[in-house]
Amino acid sequence: MLEKLFKNIAKNFIYVVWVIIYFSLAWSILGADWDSFILVFFLYGISILIALSPIGEVLLRFVEKVRPISTREEKEYLLPIFEEVYENAKQNDTKLNNNIKLYIIDNMCVNAFAIGRKTIAVTMGAIQTFSQDELKGVIAHEFGHLSNGDTKALLLSTIGNGIFTILIFIMRIIMLITEVVFSLMRIPFLDVFAVIARFLFDIGIIIFSYVSQIILSINSRQNELWADKFAFDIGYGAELIDSLYILQKISLPHNLSILDRLRASHPNTAKRIEHLENLLDSQDEEVFIIA
Repeated sequence: MLEKLFKNIAKNFIYVVWVIIYFSLAWSILGADWDSFILVFFLYGISILIALSPIGEVLLRFVEKVRPISTREEKEYLLPIFEEVYENAKQNDTKLNNNIKLYIIDNMCVNAFAIGRKTIAVTMGAIQTFSQDELKGVIAHEFGHLSNGDTKALLLSTIGNGIFTILIFIMRIIMLITEVVFSLMRIPFLDVFAVIARFLFDIGIIIFSYVSQIILSINSRQNELWADKFAFDIGYGAELIDSLYILQKISLPHNLSILDRLRASHPNTAKRIEHLENLLDSQDEEVFIIA
């Protein structure tokens, strides 16, 4: 268990570092003393416990608008697909949660994602677009995220960002009130100083937000490749490649700016296909040599 925990932390090291950064900044904003440390630690601790609890997972599913598999047709079609992939995933990772379930999002966008510790969701668009085998590849990829601890690391980072955002909002309100008070007092330069201070504060937050998005996106793109490899390792590499080719065809072509490419949470689809095809080629070469 500890070995897997350390591996997951290593794969999501940037998320862990960024949680510490969020914590430190929140602590600094509240005064950087012992009392503020205890307050921030308490806020983080309670938030993390709730987020990782069954209640937190239910709330996450509610926010993401996922629903259980309900109709007979959905059960007959999806459950055998899901259970087959689940069984192979557990053989590869014996520490995988035993209560992972598949959910549906009533949206025609072609997408799938994992939430928390035991939720995988696929959109109606993905169900309608992909064949059974291709859907197995997509679901295997999402099991990879759960196995690698990506969802929990992202959750911790989101909590850190949420608490930090609330504190920033409170700071802006305080600075705005100070600016109004100084203006009413008509003390020379104080009102100008307040305006400049708030402007610099906002610029600093904008720069920090963009930098954090870029850095976390680097980790996110690497996680996608790790999840792809997990799908390959449990026997669904070819199926995932087929689904990615379809995704590549139906994705609308658009020119992303350099900043948008840096902030992208997923690698270019062609890069993912190349990565999986290289893995398949290596596997074929090994089989040939053994034969």
